[in-house]
Amino acid sequence: RAQPPPSPFARPALMITIDRFEEEYAVCGVNATLEVRVLRRSSLPPQAKPGDTLYFRDGAWHIDEAETAARATRIAERFDRIKRRNAL
Repeated sequence: RAQPPPSPFARPALMITIDRFEEEYAVCGVNATLEVRVLRRSSLPPQAKPGDTLYFRDGAWHIDEAETAARATRIAERFDRIKRRNAL
């Protein structure tokens, strides 16, 4: 029995976050498993930068701007909570 095509709103199977660049490579964390992957920088969008979350679809990596912004907000909120706790 044929499977229906994936929804364009479905979460991609593989999402990574760029940790850093080392020469021509990008060191990335796989969001679902916390494993580390090293990718050629040339395989990523040219504007990709550390902290960006990307997903793989249709044979290419794409920046997920909404998830990148949400992740940055979550990290900033964690740091704020830690600073408040340490100030007591």
